[in-house]
Amino acid sequence: MSNNPFDRSGASAPQDPMEETRQTLAHLARLTMGIPPAHLMVGYLLAHAERVRFTPALDTEAPLAMAFGVHRRIEVPLVPWEGFAHGVPIPDPLLWIEAARGHTRTPIAIRVSTDDRLLGALLARHFERHHAGDARRQREDQVQRLRQQVDQTLDIYAELKRLLADPDRDADGHLPEFLLMAEEQMAHLSQELTALKGQMNPS
Repeated sequence: MSNNPFDRSGASAPQDPMEETRQTLAHLARLTMGIPPAHLMVGYLLAHAERVRFTPALDTEAPLAMAFGVHRRIEVPLVPWEGFAHGVPIPDPLLWIEAARGHTRTPIAIRVSTDDRLLGALLARHFERHHAGDARRQREDQVQRLRQQVDQTLDIYAELKRLLADPDRDADGHLPEFLLMAEEQMAHLSQELTALKGQMNPS
C-alpha cells in the first residue's frame, strides 16, 4: 500500500481534522514556493496549525485573517497574499506577524483562491466539516429550546392538576379542557424532541 497521503483522484480519505489542516497547508506551501511573502506566511501557519480556520469567503471582520491567491493555469487579478487584523489590511507579512503577537490563541481565518484541483478538494473538505458543525449546533439549539418548552408545559400541567384537586376551589369548567391541551402539547413536543435526537444520532 502506498504511503502517499493523496491518491490520483484528489484528496485522501477523511482523517483527523488537524492532520487535514497540516496537509492542506503543506500543499499550499508547495504551491507558494516561488512567492516569498505567501510562502513565509504558510510557514507561520504551519507553526500555528491549531488556530487555522479555512473559510469559503474572506472574513475581514475576524480579529486575524488572511487571503491567498494561488493560480497556475489562469490569470486572476488577486495578490498572492494579503493579511488583515481587525479589518485593517496589512500587505506586509512581517507587519502582520507583529500585529498578531498579542493574539496568541486567536483563530486565524484563511481564504484561499486557487485553480489547483487537489488544494480545492482539500479546502472543500474543511468547508463541509464546518457546515456540518454549524448544522449540528443549530439542531442542539433546537433541542435545548424544545426541552425548555417541555419543562414549561410540565409546570403548567402540574399547576392545572393541583387546581383540579383543590377541594376549596370552585369548579371551573375550563380546567379539564386546559389540562387536555397541556397533555397534547407535551406529546407533540416529545415527538419533535425524539425526531431531532434521531437526526443528531442516526443509528
